[in-house]
Amino acid sequence: MKNLTGAAPAHQARSIAGVALIIAAYFFINPLASAIYGFIATSLNLTIVSGNTIHLLPFGVVGAVRLILDFFLVVLVYKTLNRKFRGFPLLGPHMLKMAVSGLAIGMAVMSGAILAIIATGNASVSVSPQPFTGAVRNASGWLAFEGLAALGEELLVRVAVLVVAERLAGWRGALIASGLMFAALHLDNPGATGIWLTRLLCQGVLLAYAVYRTGSFWWSVGYHTGWNWASAPIFGASGSGYYVDGHVLTFTPGDAHWITGGAVGPEGSVFAFVAVLAGFLLLVATTPNRRMPPRSSLTTPDAHTA
Repeated sequence: MKNLTGAAPAHQARSIAGVALIIAAYFFINPLASAIYGFIATSLNLTIVSGNTIHLLPFGVVGAVRLILDFFLVVLVYKTLNRKFRGFPLLGPHMLKMAVSGLAIGMAVMSGAILAIIATGNASVSVSPQPFTGAVRNASGWLAFEGLAALGEELLVRVAVLVVAERLAGWRGALIASGLMFAALHLDNPGATGIWLTRLLCQGVLLAYAVYRTGSFWWSVGYHTGWNWASAPIFGASGSGYYVDGHVLTFTPGDAHWITGGAVGPEGSVFAFVAVLAGFLLLVATTPNRRMPPRSSLTTPDAHTA
C-alpha cells in the first residue's frame, strides 16, 4: 500500500496557496490589465470610454488583455493544485453545443426582461439611426468582443475560483464562492446598487451550477455573452453602468428605477431576477445533468470530486 504520510498537509498547503492566488488576482488583475491597456492605448491612440459610453475596438483590446491574464491565472492555479488541464471544468462533452445553447438562453432571458420593462410602460425602444450594414457590423463586432470578455471573466470566476473553492468547501461552497466573487468584481461599476449586486450573486451561482451540470464552463461563457450582448449592443440599454457605441436599438427608461434598473440598466431591474430564474429553468430543461452527484449521495463527504 502506498505511503500517504504527508499527503494531507501537502494538500492543505496547495489549497491555501490557491486561495492566495485568487485573493491576489482580485486585487491586482484589474490594475495590471489597466496598465497594459494604457500602454497599448497610448501607442495606438485609443480611448475606451467617452462619458459613460464604451467604444468597440478598445473594449476588444481590454478583453484580450484580460483573457490572457485570466488564462495565466488558471495555469498558475492548476499548477499550484497539481491539477490536470484536460477535463472538468475547462473541457467537457459537447462544448460548442453548450456554448451555443448558453448564448441563446442568455440572449432570450435578457431580451425578455427588457421587453417586460417596456410592456409595463416604463421604457420605450426605437431603432438607432445608422445604416443597416453599420448595424450588422457593430452587432457582429460586439458579439465577438463580448464573447472574448465573457471567456476571460468565466476563466477567472467559473474555473479558477471554482476549483479552489471546491477543494476547500465542496461543490456547494464553490457555488456560493463563485457567486460572491462575481458580485465583488463589479462593486466599482457606475450606479452599482444592492439589488443589482444581489442579482449578480444569484447569476454567479447559476453560472457556477451550470458548470457542474454540463461538465464544463462553456454553457456559462455562452450565457454570459448572450446576456451582455442583448442588453447594451442590441437594445442600447445601460449594461453594468455603461452604454456602448453602435447599438442597434435605443432603450429609453422611465423613472421607476426598481423596474428599469436605473443607472445599471435592466440588469438591475426586478425583472432581471425573473430572467435569472428563467435561465435556470431553461438550463435544467435543455441540458443533461452530467456531473452533479445523485440526490442520494448529497449527504456523503465525497459526494463530488473534480
